[in-house]
Amino acid sequence: MHYPCLTLAQLEALETDFVAFLIVNGVEGETWKTLNETNPSKAQELANLFSQVVWEKVLKETRHVKRVSETERVFGFLGEEQGILLIGQQNPNGWVFHKANKHWGNNRESEVFALLQQGFERATEQEFNEVSQLLKTT
Repeated sequence: MHYPCLTLAQLEALETDFVAFLIVNGVEGETWKTLNETNPSKAQELANLFSQVVWEKVLKETRHVKRVSETERVFGFLGEEQGILLIGQQNPNGWVFHKANKHWGNNRESEVFALLQQGFERATEQEFNEVSQLLKTT
């Protein structure tokens, strides 16, 4: 799957990693400045390639996600074979909680990417476990 190029702010936040990536690909210091000025499409190609590497690493390492709003709380565990979502939804009588399992299709990482595109963000194992324990006691 082809993931979007990181934004300038994201690239800046990963500057050290990006510089190391450029060095590994034979582009150092002044060469990068010159490349940006003389061949911006090649510079963009390198930024896109770096973005793919970053996305693949982030998606592979993402094990827990969350999406929190005033009326919804969703926490997920993203295993190798399947994902588990713990869903809390507010209704007029209070909160109602559900659990959903989803088996991944051919590509776990594309499923994780889709969740991030839907407003989920990375969460900690502790956050997921706390919600899981809460559901066990209710």
